[in-house]
Amino acid sequence: MTSMRLSEPELLYHVYVKDAKHFQKTEDTYDHWALFIVEEGSFDYRMGGLSERATKGDMVLCPPELTFYRKTNGLSFHLAGFRWKTVGEGEADARTASVPQGILRLLNHKRMQSTLSLLREARFINAGAAHEYKSHLLRDLLYAYQVESFNSESGLLHSENPLLQLAIHKLRQQADSGAGGSLKSIARELGISQVQLTRLFKGEFKLTPSTYSTNLRMEKVKQLLAHTSLTLAQIAEQCGFNDEHHLSKSFKKWNGINPSVYRKAYAV
Repeated sequence: MTSMRLSEPELLYHVYVKDAKHFQKTEDTYDHWALFIVEEGSFDYRMGGLSERATKGDMVLCPPELTFYRKTNGLSFHLAGFRWKTVGEGEADARTASVPQGILRLLNHKRMQSTLSLLREARFINAGAAHEYKSHLLRDLLYAYQVESFNSESGLLHSENPLLQLAIHKLRQQADSGAGGSLKSIARELGISQVQLTRLFKGEFKLTPSTYSTNLRMEKVKQLLAHTSLTLAQIAEQCGFNDEHHLSKSFKKWNGINPSVYRKAYAV
């Protein structure tokens, strides 16, 4: 399982700009990390090899010393400049290396909107207290993103959509029980088509329910390989594979190594 590392940002400044028709500068290069958060509207940006459009609710993270090109026809946004706080020798570099660049999206939209609302209101707070309060809110946003990313890698997806909540629950039930099941049967229980389920799932999580289901099964296989002495045939039966040959072929395709090699490397 991937270990979770939470990096701690140290806020330098925060500004909120409402209803901007355009950016004052079409490009900039920062000597610190810069986080743009779109509240309304959208903007196109380019940095390094990335060229994307950020829309409402998106956060865009730009690293230091990289020219950030941007363009908009209407935008309300937050801009936070920060540095990663040094916690221990050699630790800051490792943390910074694990931070993604470009668009970051929080799945918990209510939390996102609540935090942005608090950031807007912070400008009315006493100047001495406002900076520390904004620092707390910035940490909250980035911590939430990192926790969601960790949960996603671990198969712990979250959605505010009741249909997707139920779909996730049923997919995890299938993986835990080793039952065959099918997306079609899950979609039927939800009262939608399999195509609709796939579209909803992919739109929310950027992966298909089939990929998510396979990932859950593979994680279970890894746990059984590392922590039990079960044979491949027994593991295949518990994880919903036809037989040990099907399991072995699927495992190598998904993970790049054979189950026996994985067991030898990670067995406890």
